[in-house]
Amino acid sequence: MAEPIVADVARAVRLVEGVRGVEAVLAALARLEPVSIRALGRAVDLPVPIVAAVCNELRRHGIVSVQGPAQLTVDGRRRFAGTRVAIDATCPGCGGRGIALPEAVARLRRGLAQVAEAAPALRVELDQCHCTPKTKLRRVLAMHHAGAAAGRILFLGDDDLTSLALVRFAQRFGSTIEELAVLDVDERVLAFVEDGFTEAPFATRCVRWDLREPLPASLARRYDTVVTDPPYTTEGARLFLARAVEALRGEGSRVFLSFGSRRPGAQHEVQRAICDAGLEIRALTRDFNDYVGAGVLGGTSHLYQLVATADVRPPLRGRYDGQLYTAARRRTDATPSTSRPPATRSGAAR
Repeated sequence: MAEPIVADVARAVRLVEGVRGVEAVLAALARLEPVSIRALGRAVDLPVPIVAAVCNELRRHGIVSVQGPAQLTVDGRRRFAGTRVAIDATCPGCGGRGIALPEAVARLRRGLAQVAEAAPALRVELDQCHCTPKTKLRRVLAMHHAGAAAGRILFLGDDDLTSLALVRFAQRFGSTIEELAVLDVDERVLAFVEDGFTEAPFATRCVRWDLREPLPASLARRYDTVVTDPPYTTEGARLFLARAVEALRGEGSRVFLSFGSRRPGAQHEVQRAICDAGLEIRALTRDFNDYVGAGVLGGTSHLYQLVATADVRPPLRGRYDGQLYTAARRRTDATPSTSRPPATRSGAAR
């Protein structure tokens, strides 16, 4: 009885995931209601605009209430909720991320919030989107717990300013960092970061570089840990992974990759690129990173902790001339297949 509604919604939204995608939204609604569209997008791993469109169609069928936050109607519960019991098994301390901020670390948030307020304005054409101060500290703690907040560390793009959180953490708790480097195409970000490095208790360097080009020789095979939050496309993730591998010293080196595209198959493509690079997925924490905005991502991205194997190698070499950013992808998606693809923007590091 309910199946025709599900199929109708899937057709109306032109959902790539089809009926299963609508069923996932309904199951999450039954489990979580009342729930925001953003939280629902996270739960089903679909872009927020897609989830909103599904819910709008379900409202048209009388399955979802017209009042927010999203919740099933009486008829919707009768058809789709069944006898399900809502059970929340998420850890209240870490929210399922595996890392809770101790009070001594959490005190650093206030200073980082002030830094974020003073940071350069976002450049959306570079897919820049700032993570929250709490996320910056969670990333630093993840590195610390993995023994990766030591030796030589490289950030490939850092509009999130996580490198400054690492500096403050090191000042407060000490460190064994030998060198901290930030590579970015945005001169404003580099100037801001360089100002924040003035009191770092270790060597630092900032380098302007377009990651469409291979890394300069001075950065190749130099770093024990690479941290990157690339553009939201799989092409961007593959390119940044390639440059990260170029920077690694070799087997046992680590990469901390944040990626949260909710396009169909995106995570599979990224994981295939990880394997192609000779990297092992040591840990994957879903929705680890929270962002200010980033509705298409559901406001979050996943954190991959990767370790270089003996077969580590860049998944691509030489200059890259393909698309990187979501703006370019949107233009491509909107262009008929018989048309010439649009020119890509210059720049690479976020």
